[in-house]
Amino acid sequence: MTKIELTPAFLIHRRMYQDSSLLLDFFTRNYGKIRLVARGARSNKTSLQMFQRLNISFKGRSELKNLTNWESSDQPRRFLGNDLVLAIYTNELLSRLLPEAEKHQKVFDGYWHYLIMINEQSDAEKEYSLRLFENLLLEELGYGLEFNKDSTGSPIDSELEYQFQEHEGFVAKVDGNIPGEVLLVVNDDDNDRLSVGHLAILKKLNRKRLRSILGERPLKSRELFFAN
Repeated sequence: MTKIELTPAFLIHRRMYQDSSLLLDFFTRNYGKIRLVARGARSNKTSLQMFQRLNISFKGRSELKNLTNWESSDQPRRFLGNDLVLAIYTNELLSRLLPEAEKHQKVFDGYWHYLIMINEQSDAEKEYSLRLFENLLLEELGYGLEFNKDSTGSPIDSELEYQFQEHEGFVAKVDGNIPGEVLLVVNDDDNDRLSVGHLAILKKLNRKRLRSILGERPLKSRELFFAN
């Protein structure tokens, strides 16, 4: 029997299961994304909250194991408005893209840092932090990019325009839609040099990158709040 005690985790998705239980998807630091049954949880008030780091215990012999205990190891977070949308969006990315039971500690730590920063940043800073989290997730899943080199391995030129081509990278084009200076800003992690227009360019770039691995089924959070 597998028995794990108090491992760091975030709840990223929940749904009803049988008469009184919940089926819960957790993103754990040491065991990746796992699905657990919380038996009887619907009939009791529960402290299982999203966007708050927990320590969870679980056990079982089958593939679907039982949540046996949990405790908070983080402060509660109440997100409202656009902040809540951003947090839901990141949860949906994790739920859709992470493989089962595959450890991704860098993504776990990056996600926790992102949640901590949401309430402390300006709108532009939040937008850029989201792009960085998307980049981290894509990189850890094997879809990373070198923002300082084009498809031929040549250094990105701040004076040129580029297009992103899947499986190739950044290709210099006269009619490109990504300024070289934007790619270099991302490479240098210098968000002070990013304008609102630059952030919109990065948003479109990451949408294109994510679309190829998300498939045809749209993200619910994007349908509701990211339509423009």
